Amino acid sequence: MFAANQPGDPCSPNGALADLNGGKIQCVNGVWQPYSSNGPTPGTTTPVTPAASGATTPASTVKASTIFKRVGVALTDSTFGVSSKQVADVTAVRLANGRVRLYAFVSPDGIRSATSTDASGTSFVADPGVRIGWAPGGQPRAYVLADGRVRLFYLDTGAIKSAISKDGLAFTDEGVRISSADAGFEPGALSVVKVAGGYRGYFSNLEKPGVTADRITKTATSPDMLTWTVGPTITGTSGTITGGASHPFAYSDGKAIALYYNGDRGSYYGTLRSSSTDGIHFANERAILQMAGDPQLLALSGKTVLLYYGFQVAGHGFGIDVARTTGNPISG
Repeated sequence: MFAANQPGDPCSPNGALADLNGGKIQCVNGVWQPYSSNGPTPGTTTPVTPAASGATTPASTVKASTIFKRVGVALTDSTFGVSSKQVADVTAVRLANGRVRLYAFVSPDGIRSATSTDASGTSFVADPGVRIGWAPGGQPRAYVLADGRVRLFYLDTGAIKSAISKDGLAFTDEGVRISSADAGFEPGALSVVKVAGGYRGYFSNLEKPGVTADRITKTATSPDMLTWTVGPTITGTSGTITGGASHPFAYSDGKAIALYYNGDRGSYYGTLRSSSTDGIHFANERAILQMAGDPQLLALSGKTVLLYYGFQVAGHGFGIDVARTTGNPISG
């Protein structure tokens, strides 16, 4: 049974607090949000509405970027024929025919997928079945291998695991990639980019509704995406993203890495971005989309880059929106 109030549910009055799972949630602009002492200040945050497309400059401690323009809603509970009002943690791959496949956690089913109706990657139809049925499988991150197979990283029993598929639909479990003992905390989603000598991944401590905790992100390296060496920490006093970051997604152009992540900066809460040339030291933090979360970027043909992200969809609770870049996703 679910608690009476859950993150993403409508609420009033603005600023109200409620207990949840040993922590608290707070009513921010009519929506219950995870509460932290340095999070959004009720009454001072101006959410980015669909029409605003992230171009607003909030009264916060971070500069705003205006490089994304919202396209519309990509996924909701209606896409999958459920009524739970919770579709979250999106990840994306581009198929050989140019279309886009999204994987997401769909309550109560687990990880499901949907394929775009065309190469624009903006309108989707659910694929039959469930992608991972042997575990809850939260926070998936997909990576397409050189031979066309899809590796899906996901969470289960306090660890980051992976599964492999030839067609992107039927997956076989590969086991644990990074455990809580390896990470030093219970880890969240793992985002991977190819670098010289192998692969670099990014992950944070797992966000839990109603639980207040520092947003800690670490990096890790691997020669094959199977065996990982964790470290260093890139947030807080140990790193260069001093304000903290969670649920990171790494995007690379082969020369630099942009890290998109959730964070709070003064009155701002939403998606942020910093960039790096060595994958460890990050700078030039920018606010991308306020009140958005769990970002995933995908490059299409030409210079088009899409940003999929979690957002409150009217009448559907948590869903997935999509925006299109109007500038450089690493430095713009």
